[in-house]
Amino acid sequence: MESIREKIIIQYSNWTAFSATRSGCPMKSRKTIYPLLEKVNFLEIMKGNEIQADEFDKWHEKSVKLISRESGNVLSIGWSAKLINVFLKTAIYVGNLGRKNLIQLIHPPIDQGLWDGISEYLLPKNSEILKKNHIVTKIKDIQDYKTYKVIIDGFSELAKQENCLLFEVEQFWKGTLF
Repeated sequence: MESIREKIIIQYSNWTAFSATRSGCPMKSRKTIYPLLEKVNFLEIMKGNEIQADEFDKWHEKSVKLISRESGNVLSIGWSAKLINVFLKTAIYVGNLGRKNLIQLIHPPIDQGLWDGISEYLLPKNSEILKKNHIVTKIKDIQDYKTYKVIIDGFSELAKQENCLLFEVEQFWKGTLF
């Protein structure tokens, strides 16, 4: 039985994932997005003892492909990953739910604001990492998990360079700047 706090965080995590569809997503209806999120077994990675990186990676790939497939491939791999990553950002990073070490494994949600911020930060410093991060520059163009993984690997290199968690490359996000 989940606590009231867990229930509220999960509901909010679903809402933030849905809200991420406002700009550019080919699906924007609550009636389509929430049922897709319900198909993902988030408890599989959130409950239990310590989770290994390979277990998380397999779950993530399987879940991203599930959302894309269940959307009739209307949602690209990039958009499907964004839904999952925004949910995890809210539930794990902000809400402090999940296994003890899960925070070390979650991915930042990829969008133009993150690409812009990383590009601005890295241009004078490390164009090799930038090449990986910017293999494509639109979420809809992340059509397969292999491309997604190249981008995440670039983010991982940046996280190591900055001595932060993979998710914390989100510190470069410029989405709220005007």
